[in-house]
This record gives sequence, C-alpha cells and structure tokens, in this order.
Amino acid sequence: MSIWAAAPCEKYWRERDKSLRAHGRATDPRLDAKRRSCTTMLLLGSCMDAAGGRIDHLMFSARTGFLMVVVSGCASSGGVPADLPLIVPPVRAATPAGFSAAAAAVARLAELDGGIAATDFRDRFFNPAGGPTEVFDILAGVDMRLAEINTSSTDAAHPCLEATPTEYTLEPFGQTVPFVAQCYRQFSGGSGPAAFMQFGKRDQTTYLYVTGGAARVAARVVADDPNAPVVDVWYGVGYTNATCGSDHTFDGCSYAVTQIHANSATHGFEMTVAGVGVGFCGIQVRSDGASIFGRGSPDMGMTCNDAANLCVSASDLAMPGSCDAIQAVSIPALGRRAGAGAHQFAASHYPDVANITLDGTATDSLHFGPGEAPTAGVASFDK
Repeated sequence: MSIWAAAPCEKYWRERDKSLRAHGRATDPRLDAKRRSCTTMLLLGSCMDAAGGRIDHLMFSARTGFLMVVVSGCASSGGVPADLPLIVPPVRAATPAGFSAAAAAVARLAELDGGIAATDFRDRFFNPAGGPTEVFDILAGVDMRLAEINTSSTDAAHPCLEATPTEYTLEPFGQTVPFVAQCYRQFSGGSGPAAFMQFGKRDQTTYLYVTGGAARVAARVVADDPNAPVVDVWYGVGYTNATCGSDHTFDGCSYAVTQIHANSATHGFEMTVAGVGVGFCGIQVRSDGASIFGRGSPDMGMTCNDAANLCVSASDLAMPGSCDAIQAVSIPALGRRAGAGAHQFAASHYPDVANITLDGTATDSLHFGPGEAPTAGVASFDK
C-alpha cells in the first residue's frame, strides 16, 4: 500500500460498501451525504476534505485488507493535526510476500536438510487466522489508537502537540534507544498493567510507546521519505497471562519479545523473537524481498533444539533462496535464558549467549519503557 494517495470520497465509499457487502453487512444510508460532498486525500491513513477538515480516519484491516472507519464527521479543523503515521502499512509493504500470503501447503525444504521450516515461522507470526503472536493483529491494535489521536486532534486545540519534546531512554531487550514524547493519553478499564500511550515528533521521526492489555509496543518511524518510512518496532506479549490458560502463570500462554526493522523502499525486513509458547526459543530472519534467511532454535517445550538455518524464496517459501548477501543483520539476535514458571524451560541455542530473561516479574525483559506512568514532563493530550 502506498503511504499516501489522492482519492475522491466516492471511491472510498464504494470500497467501504464493497467491504460491507463482502462480509454480509448492509451499507449505511446515513453516510450518503458525506459520499456526495467531499473530496479527500488519504494521507498516512487520514481522509481529509478539501478545506483540511477530518472526514473519517481510515485503516486497512490487518487480516482482510478492507478499509475500516474509525470516526466520522466532515468538519472544519479545530486544532493542529497530529498526523501520526500508522505502523501497519509500511511494515506490511516491507514484509516478504510469502509471509503475507494465506497459509497453504508448500514444500517444506527444511525437513530435507534438518533446517527450520519458513512456514512454521509464518504460521506462528503471520497467520491470517490471528492469534496472540500475530504481528499485524498486534500492530493494528496500536494503529487504532493512533487513528483515534489523529481524528480527535483536529476537533479542539491540544497544546502538547506543539510542546518541546521530552527526551527519555527506552531500553528494550538490553538495547539503549533515545526516544522523545510530547503527549500522553491514558486508557481506562481492562486487566494487567497501567494502560497509556505517549508519543512525540522530532524532525522527521515519530516516537510511540503504548502499554496496557496483553501487549506493550514501542515504535520509531523515520519519514525522511514520506512515501517509504523506515520503521523499528519493539514489543512484548503475555502481560495478562495470569488470566490465560489453566495454570494462570506467566508461562501458561505465549510470553515473548519481538523486534522488527522494516524498510519498504528497499524491501528490507528483519525480525527477531525470543520467548516461551511461540514455537521458537530464539529466532532471527532477514529478507531483501527476494529471499529470506533465518537462524534459530526451535522450542520443544522443556528443551530447545540446536540452532539451524532457513533460506527460501521470499515469494512462496518453497523454492531455495539466495542468502549469502543477507546473512548479516542490523538488529540484535534474541534468545531466551533458562527459567521456570509453571514449567521449566531450557535456554535457547541461538544466539550463542542467551540474552532474554523471562520470569513474569516487573524486571524481566518484557518490562521495558516508562512502565506504570507516562514520562515526567510529558503533557496530557486530553487537557
């Protein structure tokens, strides 16, 4: 998907009606006035009228690809547009085609050479059926929050959007990453850790941190080229595992950390994962759009298999790939250390030294970022 594209409202509403009909739902006649009156521009997910007012914030469903309406109302602008970039479109644009395709039976070359099956990785993290570790399900939830901010930012003045960014340091998985924030928004309800998001912009880079519910996500979007932003994402899943599974412990369901680097301009994609209940004790993949290289340690429950490789075509995950040039990676490899909750689990055999602590406490590797409250000095978006 292009990050921006000019489009008339009529085209948007035709696509929306098509989506509704495809899902057996009636179209909404109450919105006919909007489809007759507006000319729009889709800019980082925002449908704008000719006067610059917000009409509807658009998102593409992570699983179906259909447009979703978040908020309505052709109206003149009452505040400074936040224009926060969505995360799913550029990450999806950089993701190998074989990961985005619907799960299908393909030749599992890894079974012939003792390596890792790329389909196992795809089915765990890029499964159209969804699940707690499905990448686009996790990121689409964040995009929904961003869409809400983008829409409401024009309804009234929000001084934090023009505030001097507050610097803070993010330390995901042993790394040190400079971040900034200007605004925060708190969410109510739900179980698990405190729920809030904070975000900010400096130059051409947007920084985002979201916590609450089953996932915690940080993202950095560098838009030197607005049509092809470079995205880095760090996230953890499993924060509400006390209410999951039969054991009601942190390791009763998927409990893991993930890092992604995506560059849609070059079709560059890197991803590394470590955890329990995610199929791999530690694994890392890289793609250049033509091939996918990976190395990891499959999870056998209490034990981890020896490290093995995969090298396949990025288009179908079936044919051999050309991986000599993509074995070097730019993001750190992640692998779990040995530990125990309701069950004992061994250390990953990839990387050579395991580096991710999983024990369900507030100091393990999943608990990165500001934690229970927004960074001091960051102002509320809603005040």
